[in-house]
Amino acid sequence: MWKLKRRDFLKGLGVTGTGAMLSGNVWALNRLEPIGDTLATEYPYRGWEDLYRNEWAWDSVGHAAHCINCMGNCAWNVYVKDGIVIREEQIAKYPQVNPKVPDANPRGCQKGAIHSTAMYEADRLRYPLKRAGERGEGKWQRISWDQATEEVADKIIDIFEKYGPGKLKTHQGSGNQTMVRQSGPSRFASLVGGIQLDGFTVVGDLLTGAHLAYGTPLESFTSDAWFDADYILMGMINPNATRIPDAHYLWEAKYNGARITSTAPDYNPSAIHTDLWMPINQGTDPFFAMSLANVIIEENLYKPAFMKEQTDLPMLVRVDNGKLLREADLVEGGDEEVFYHWDLNSGQAVKAKGSMGSADKTLQLDGVDPAIEGEFEVEGIAVTTVFEQVKREAARFTPESTFETTNIHPDVVRQEARHLAKAHKAIVMLGYITSSYSNCLYTCWSYALTLALTGHGGRTGGLDTSWISWNHPRWTELATFEGKKSARYEPGGLGEFLRGGMMEGAREHFDNAKLKERVGFDLDDLESMINESIDEGWMPYHGEIKGMISIADNTFRRNKFADRYRDEHLRQASELYVNINVRMDSTAEWADYILPAASHYEAWDLRTQGYHRFCNIFTRSVEPVGESKPDWDIMALLTKKIQERAIARGIGPIQDGGVTRDLHTIHDDFTRNGELSTDLDVARYIVENSPEFGGVTLEEAAERGFIVMNEHAGINQPLPKDEPYNPFVAQTEGKKPYDTLTGRVTFYCDHPRFMKLKSSVPTARLYAGPEASNYPLHFYSPHARWGIHSNWRSNKYLLRLQRGEPNIYINPKLAKQRGIKDGDTVRLFNSTGEFFAQAKFYPSIPEHSIMMEHGWEPHQYIHRKPMNNSMATFLQPLELTGGWGHLGFKYALWNANQLLHESSFDIELAKAEDIADPRTV
Repeated sequence: MWKLKRRDFLKGLGVTGTGAMLSGNVWALNRLEPIGDTLATEYPYRGWEDLYRNEWAWDSVGHAAHCINCMGNCAWNVYVKDGIVIREEQIAKYPQVNPKVPDANPRGCQKGAIHSTAMYEADRLRYPLKRAGERGEGKWQRISWDQATEEVADKIIDIFEKYGPGKLKTHQGSGNQTMVRQSGPSRFASLVGGIQLDGFTVVGDLLTGAHLAYGTPLESFTSDAWFDADYILMGMINPNATRIPDAHYLWEAKYNGARITSTAPDYNPSAIHTDLWMPINQGTDPFFAMSLANVIIEENLYKPAFMKEQTDLPMLVRVDNGKLLREADLVEGGDEEVFYHWDLNSGQAVKAKGSMGSADKTLQLDGVDPAIEGEFEVEGIAVTTVFEQVKREAARFTPESTFETTNIHPDVVRQEARHLAKAHKAIVMLGYITSSYSNCLYTCWSYALTLALTGHGGRTGGLDTSWISWNHPRWTELATFEGKKSARYEPGGLGEFLRGGMMEGAREHFDNAKLKERVGFDLDDLESMINESIDEGWMPYHGEIKGMISIADNTFRRNKFADRYRDEHLRQASELYVNINVRMDSTAEWADYILPAASHYEAWDLRTQGYHRFCNIFTRSVEPVGESKPDWDIMALLTKKIQERAIARGIGPIQDGGVTRDLHTIHDDFTRNGELSTDLDVARYIVENSPEFGGVTLEEAAERGFIVMNEHAGINQPLPKDEPYNPFVAQTEGKKPYDTLTGRVTFYCDHPRFMKLKSSVPTARLYAGPEASNYPLHFYSPHARWGIHSNWRSNKYLLRLQRGEPNIYINPKLAKQRGIKDGDTVRLFNSTGEFFAQAKFYPSIPEHSIMMEHGWEPHQYIHRKPMNNSMATFLQPLELTGGWGHLGFKYALWNANQLLHESSFDIELAKAEDIADPRTV
């Protein structure tokens, strides 16, 4: 072997050094070589620098966002080398709305920054799979797309032949929120009449009290509209952790002079930056809101002009039966949806314009001065006003009387009520954790009352519900098969509760007598009211299923009583269970067939979101991994095979109510006779035919990475070109009626169930918690900073930023009482189950509470026992009402949430024998 002698090495080194000196480059072998004036001289080429330069080299740059039920929707550049995504960077080129409002850039968070690694991780699905063992056994056979789609197609046809239509659940979950990705399975569900549950309420995300008050929970603020507010109250929301791309507007508003406050049980990452943190007791928010209303009324801080025009507070109520005075009460054959207020100018009752029954669709008072207080007589009927009823209820919630419940001192309540009343623009922000409580409706409704009393609506503020539904007619047409046929839409919380057998678990956990004392009804009452809602046709329920196609929905992880729910669904879906997914999650593990879907960087797509006006473009930066395919393409393949097999088997039109299910033409119908066969076809069609995109071509949009939407994007009102979007400006300035029974912001509901539960006006109720069971600790489970539900929860980079395994947060005082140290493995338990997690000390959490961020996969827990196995739930029966104006089943607007935070636990140090077996992890 040839060896370099030391003497030769030194000699060579000397020559090299001499050469370097002769060239004037004495630093040639030194990485710290100084560079002179780079503006005056050319940067010297040094070959060794190519090592790190090449690390950042790329072949092409695409665009995408990361929208798995994420509220951010942030545009990214996607860098590709040798057909592999090597990294991503924020585009950060969103234009400023106007010079007085900060821009939206850069938009993004750590979840988006690791997607280039997440898409190649071991749980990524690459090929069609068929179960080779028992369900859930983990044995799979790789098969071709042709075999997979043919076998699935035949089984779908079998279900139609054996049981008729309506037995196939085709639910698409929150993992698909982009336009093209979502349209495919939704269009398929419309064609086959599949069961689709409400995407908001299955996960407990619908702010029902906002719908009750305003007629929609989906009319809110873009985040840049926070900037000019002078008072913002964050109620049950933690934007620094869960609204990372938008949170800067809050703190810029603070620098702009706004007072920012927070009500939260713990001193969370957002609360620490506020002007005032109010450590509210968990689940008592409506009591705080009603105490604010009490002060506003008692101190005459309310704004009569706003109340008279914009709200139903002047509407007349019968003294004898507590019902709103209707035209039908005064005129034979009169309208049940025409109402009255008392005109102080003429001294008589006059019809209120703008109601659902009124022909005059305006809020203009036109010389009428409605009374908001007093008692009157109309044709022998004694009447008073809604405001008189509201005053009577609010009088019960003095700051002194609510202090013990809320933990917010009376002086603080009065202070904040005055700040709210004097603010020019005040916003109350409610996060989605609000709707996870049984008293969500009361929280939203009572906060809406405080805002209306103080004249906050339109440009002067209001309720921030975290969502604006933009106008996308082409997307809607595609997803719903142009409205010709419909899926079987179903209330999310109700469908999951009944089909998942959750009442049995609820009865195991809650003490019926304690529950009724706590929330106003027990489980027997609830069962009766559920049956009434179905029998009266207020809420549809489509019964047991025989087959299931689950798309982008980790249903076996997210549902309460998780194992019970899973077993019941697998029992019902005995004929077929197909999972369409990007990764092998806790729901895919149990499927009969798995069809692998393309990830965000591997398909053409579009996404908008209510916090901003930009539609981000996904440009298929790389080809899909393995044999995975975009969701639209998967459904096109499946419908093609269904059509072929239906023709081969002689299957013609199948009657389904007033429509036919045409399996023999389903592919032609799905693709519009081949016009829309691929994700690219669909993306182009939506972009180039949507009025809100202003005629831009797909190529132009793809070059920039996003589209700025125009005025046509607004549903309630136009999206203004040069100012942030504030909700209900069309009502406060244009006098357009609200989509409510009275045409006004609603604070009186005389529906029989509301009256039975003593909730005809805004009031306060408690949530269940420990007082409704036999376990002492409150429990709540907010969204995590390190994932969107279960997505990205197992990513190695994000795990390094936290404890790396499921953990709970515990107050050190409680931990000391139970002999628990930081980092110990603890057991949480109640009558429905148990789970193990690491204890993390968190001094700001109440001593009687446990907190755990949700989203961990069952396989990440010891014994595969997840938190959701032992989380009890029930339904709020008021959210199941119908047949009253704007109250009735409306997808994404009005139906019952699956509740997440009603259960309670006890805690102890885990025993060694419970966690020692290596197979338990």
